[in-house]
Amino acid sequence: MTRRSLDREILALAVPAFATLIAEPMLVLADTFIVGHLGTPHLGGLTLASNVVGIVVGLSVFLAYGTTAMVSRRLGAGDRAGALSSGIDGMVLGALLGLVVAAVLVPFAPAVLGLYGASAEVTALGAAYLRVVALGLPALLVILASTGVLRGLQDTRTPLRVVVTINLLNIALNVALVYGAGWGIVGAATGTAVSQWIGAALLGGAVVRGARREGVRL
Repeated sequence: MTRRSLDREILALAVPAFATLIAEPMLVLADTFIVGHLGTPHLGGLTLASNVVGIVVGLSVFLAYGTTAMVSRRLGAGDRAGALSSGIDGMVLGALLGLVVAAVLVPFAPAVLGLYGASAEVTALGAAYLRVVALGLPALLVILASTGVLRGLQDTRTPLRVVVTINLLNIALNVALVYGAGWGIVGAATGTAVSQWIGAALLGGAVVRGARREGVRL
């Protein structure tokens, strides 16, 4: 392999991966832009809830990088089936962690956000958003893990396509639910959660199909 062809191969992996990192925060940015038109209290509530979700994601980022390391190591050893099996284990772990966190946040959202010391109105709006968006946390953590799996398999384009798709879907759902259906901040949370579940299905499906082709027992 020549230096030029190696550079091209590296760029083919790195550019989509970098674009995915840029596109991932757009879900929150879209919610912020749309909810911001509802008023300052709504935006304040969204900010509080998004901060909690951000903490959860930050603590769970090992799902992406840990699975990438495991999968790439096995792939490099010529064990593609083992790589996919390890990746699926990471996805299952992500789903379970997401369920545990959601089980805590849904009933205790007001108490968690109350720790920020915001006004009662802002806290109530934030809790309404957090309760719904927490239902998407299992999907969000599956997205992290499955992105790590695909990245370890040297597929950085599929995550990019899926992230772009769910961002566009989230914008459409937010507009329809916040303004069209009049659901307000809950509509934004619903659009985000639905988009995350669709993203998890698309990315998880890609990993599962690859595992089946390799004869991995699911």
